[in-house]
Amino acid sequence: MAAPKKKPALEEKLDETITEIKRIEEEQRAKELAVKLKLPYVNLLTLPIQTDALMMLDEKDARAGKVAVIQRSDNKLKIALRDPQHPATQAALDGLTRQGFSFSLFITSPHSLTKALDRYKGLEKQKKEISGRVEITEELLKKYQEELKGLDDIKKKVEGMSQDEPTHLLEVIIAGSLQNGASDLHFESKETGGLLRFRVDGILHDSAIFSIKTYNLILSRIKLLSSMVLNVRDKAQDGRFSIRIKDYDVEVRVSIIPGPYGENIVMRILDPKNISLSIKDLGFREDAYQFLLKEIDRPNGMIITTGPTGSGKTTALYAFLKEITSPDLKIITLEDPIEYHLAGVTQTQVESEQGYTFALGLRAILRQDPDVVLVGEIRDQETAETAIHAALTGHIVFSTLHTNDAAGAIPRFIDMGANPTILSAALIDVMAQRLLRRVCKECKEEYAPSAEEKEKIKKALTGLPKEVAVPDISKGCKLVRGQGCDKCSKTGYKGRVGVYEIIHIDAAMEKIIAKSPSHAEVLEQAKQSGFISMYQDGVIKILQGVTTFEELDNIVGDR
Repeated sequence: MAAPKKKPALEEKLDETITEIKRIEEEQRAKELAVKLKLPYVNLLTLPIQTDALMMLDEKDARAGKVAVIQRSDNKLKIALRDPQHPATQAALDGLTRQGFSFSLFITSPHSLTKALDRYKGLEKQKKEISGRVEITEELLKKYQEELKGLDDIKKKVEGMSQDEPTHLLEVIIAGSLQNGASDLHFESKETGGLLRFRVDGILHDSAIFSIKTYNLILSRIKLLSSMVLNVRDKAQDGRFSIRIKDYDVEVRVSIIPGPYGENIVMRILDPKNISLSIKDLGFREDAYQFLLKEIDRPNGMIITTGPTGSGKTTALYAFLKEITSPDLKIITLEDPIEYHLAGVTQTQVESEQGYTFALGLRAILRQDPDVVLVGEIRDQETAETAIHAALTGHIVFSTLHTNDAAGAIPRFIDMGANPTILSAALIDVMAQRLLRRVCKECKEEYAPSAEEKEKIKKALTGLPKEVAVPDISKGCKLVRGQGCDKCSKTGYKGRVGVYEIIHIDAAMEKIIAKSPSHAEVLEQAKQSGFISMYQDGVIKILQGVTTFEELDNIVGDR
């Protein structure tokens, strides 16, 4: 069979010119349709399309509906289409709406849309791999439980793998982090490659080093999972994905920021098992536990918990809500963002970019006639005043502040512009907390306290109220410490426990607050009412064999 004759150069040039004119006319018609429908126009030939977003729709449905999902941010989509009134297009959009997505529509030309839909070719394999979810099967989890018993095991496993397979590599890293109770994964770009670090029990541990090539492969994989833009490297991006384990999901929040040698990644692991604790499981003394049970059951007033980021404030407030949740109570939260989902509770989220702030959200919530309100954080005057008003008008309000101790919360409220007299009537309790590492049960050993430690114990126990149960040290005592073993990655600690201090706003404290007191004045009044500090609470836990003076002094300070 003779080969087809090649067109003369002039004829080819003419064909190309005609094709270009048709494309220009096609784009012009798309622009005119966009104006007519009052929708924005987009040229997909010049716009980066997120692979994860495109695969939100099956190729068959996308082609039938002449529609392409081009960008995704959480449950918000950007969709390019030819005609929003086409029945097949409406069917595709209705399907996304039923899945809980909202979207912005853009008119595009047939040629532009075809180029976008052609990207489905060769993506079927990626569709299975990149879906916003990492699957950890029960068999795989059991395998990793045997192989990855400590952080050193993870390092050996990762460094012994083929580092050209980012999907498998990331799977091992995530499984290892879950097995070892890591709260965060840090991928840090260095001049010669990348460093993996795990945060376990509040402490960062170096785990593995990657080549530049492997680090970039992992970075791209995480971006795809988290619905981030692959080719944006000079701006911060935030995203999320989930890890499916057996019959529940673990949410992962991802933050990426640019650095001098590349992008740095932090993945925060939000395991729902971490909020399955009751109030008592959090480490409260029996007297504090019984006191809080009564306080959180009051019909109105404000309970504040304070402490730095990562001190367990959200976990404590969630435990309070779980304790009081019942069919006859309307409970609404306002969070930034929603970290864990609670049964029986209406949870809402701040959207600062859309102007939905804590202050505006709280006012909206109060129009829903709630009995209990949780505000993720009070950080400005408007939010403070609205929360105080809610506490005075028949609501129980839980919230957080960033202060070093309980006494500092009251001057902080006043600095934000809260009226001291009204504040004194609204507040019922202020709690401060920290998380201390527990001594590892597998390698703990007893020892006799030093003279310095004996003096600390004596000082801390002096003047404690009678209702506080403390170990009998009249005949001496033994303390414990961890020797370091494989179970605790040679640290001597495994797990964490809270230490707390609570200031109850009684009549005497109300009078002090109304006078705009200093931190020292609040603390002095609290001590006169039987106040027990975080440090004293920590010493009691040391005597109970839970933690150590070294840990208490590092986290709370020697007070």
